[in-house]
Amino acid sequence: MEKPVSAREVPPDGVPRGEPVSLSAADRKLARRCLSLLGVLSSCTLLGVAASLYLAVHYPLLLIGMSPLGRHLILVAPTVHPLAFLAVAITRRMAFSVTCFYLGRALGPSALDWLEARAPRAGRFYRWLERLFQRASHIVVFLLPGPGVSAIAGSSGMRAPVYVPLVALGLLLRMILVLLLGEWLREPLVALLALIEEYWVPGTIVLVVAVGIYRWRWRGVRPLQEDSG
Repeated sequence: MEKPVSAREVPPDGVPRGEPVSLSAADRKLARRCLSLLGVLSSCTLLGVAASLYLAVHYPLLLIGMSPLGRHLILVAPTVHPLAFLAVAITRRMAFSVTCFYLGRALGPSALDWLEARAPRAGRFYRWLERLFQRASHIVVFLLPGPGVSAIAGSSGMRAPVYVPLVALGLLLRMILVLLLGEWLREPLVALLALIEEYWVPGTIVLVVAVGIYRWRWRGVRPLQEDSG
């Protein structure tokens, strides 16, 4: 009979070591699938960063579909149809957040330790989020629909039919605010895009080198912060 594996005894999947928390075979399989998908999505984010100058000018929707970082969203907000912006940005961020939710579901009580392992400096913040979540889970998911909260929601046992509408509405509100901010900054953003169009080639070379250095420095670590930037 196969021995259960601790959530912190699977270093190839990036799950921290420590006090053992047994995972069933099904949960272990789900965790690995979620980690693989997060790795793919995070790689797309980095590719989007490397090509962001070209994509922002020529294919803005592709940029936010690959790399929905805050700075990319605001940069292209004035140049794309609002409904298309909402559809692409929300779908892309939902993909990451829902995957984190099911990863949290699979890891159970060890999910918070996994979050801390991915971002040690944010450990206190995640612990604060967990305490806040325990007091007002629905409000926290709605107002902070990011990967960390999603993983905490999954590990807490929140039901998917409750979580998914909350995170979708939260992302909708956030993207509407981004559109409003982009409209307010329309003139400087359009001027910046014109400058980017003129110098995207040397700028892209710099970004590719920077992304390469980042990947080399953090090789083997799957980033979690999809909602940064």
